Amino acid sequence: MDAKLKKFLDNSKIKYKVVEHKKVYTALNEAETQHLNEKTVAKTVLVKTDKDYAIVVVPAAKYVDFNKVKKALKTKKVSVAKESDMAKVLKTKIGLVHPFGNLYKLPVLVDNSLLKQKTFIASAGSYTESIEIKPKDFEKLVKPAKSTFSK
Repeated sequence: MDAKLKKFLDNSKIKYKVVEHKKVYTALNEAETQHLNEKTVAKTVLVKTDKDYAIVVVPAAKYVDFNKVKKALKTKKVSVAKESDMAKVLKTKIGLVHPFGNLYKLPVLVDNSLLKQKTFIASAGSYTESIEIKPKDFEKLVKPAKSTFSK
């Protein structure tokens, strides 16, 4: 688990569970290997806008709706960030982006469908560990923009 994330979660006094699994590189792969409902596994995507970066969190089997992200961020252009952007902005590799954008001082947009789940599973900044968290706790910690950001 990402050390900064672990410290943040432990200091926040919220309940979360570390889920260990075999090495996976995508949220969809994680859902498949653990036999989880794809609606309960979060895919975290770093996006680049004409101004800055943001993190978009959508269900594993869905795609980011760039038009809706564009509107929410009030920007002209939005695209998936490159691997080099991840290394520069987040100091991490592809597949290790966790949804706690506030730790990177980035805005976070979360898809409403994840917030309707009892809990959801997201990257813990590791290929072999994820975290299970209640949506209300995630909202409390991150204060994300909420809407339908997937298709």
